[in-house]
Amino acid sequence: MSRIPVSVRRARVRDTWLGALGLILFFGIWEWVSDSALVDPVMVPAPSAVLRAMWQLAGTGELQRHVLDSLWRAGVGFLIGGSAGVVLGVAMARTPWFNALINPLVQMLRAIPSLAFVPLAIFWFGIGEGSKVFLIAWGVFFPIWVNTYLGVSNANPLLERAAASLGASHWRMLIFLILPAALPFIIAGVRVSLSLSLVVLVAAELTGANYGIGYLIQMSQQIFRVDNMFVGLTLLGIMGFAADHLFDLGVRRLLPWYGEQRRAK
Repeated sequence: MSRIPVSVRRARVRDTWLGALGLILFFGIWEWVSDSALVDPVMVPAPSAVLRAMWQLAGTGELQRHVLDSLWRAGVGFLIGGSAGVVLGVAMARTPWFNALINPLVQMLRAIPSLAFVPLAIFWFGIGEGSKVFLIAWGVFFPIWVNTYLGVSNANPLLERAAASLGASHWRMLIFLILPAALPFIIAGVRVSLSLSLVVLVAAELTGANYGIGYLIQMSQQIFRVDNMFVGLTLLGIMGFAADHLFDLGVRRLLPWYGEQRRAK
């Protein structure tokens, strides 16, 4: 792995400090607005009140259970939907007759949002984990499928002919040429689907869950605990930021050439 230039390291440190400054300003203004007479502090609790509520939930162990259950559902649904999206995207891009056969159907299904499937998911899978995983998988499938299809379809045909002339088999060409060329598209689709999985997660956990961040928000609304509702929203934001950051870090570690390409732009 190549050494990171000093200018790149300085830019990362600068961006980190600017990001921290933005968070401090946001939460500081929020605290001031909540403590002032501009809003009702019950309806818009201050960050300090949200932290106290979060600490109370963590002390009982309830917070950890909500987070772990939501992470499990989001992770399983993301793996199923993402894997299916990559496989179908590659198959459609590399097989013209299969693409012509199934593309109209997939385009029709793509227009149906995950929330429209909530009643059917309950009928099909019950109120257990199956319905929630299905809804999350459905939501993350299409962005990854679209980007995979576009990435594989836009592979350089000259490189394919060169590989074929050197005796590369179909599978070797797919693994060592087509998929690496499509990785920027696939990575973009995965990154979009990471945040989308959390969006669908909240709706999925409204279908009869006993634990989960969406369930926490719903139950807090019923007993008028606005501070706990903000705890759920804060957790979703932290999970989304952490997932995106870890994914970006993994891409830069596992695919250094991709990082170099971005830095060169």
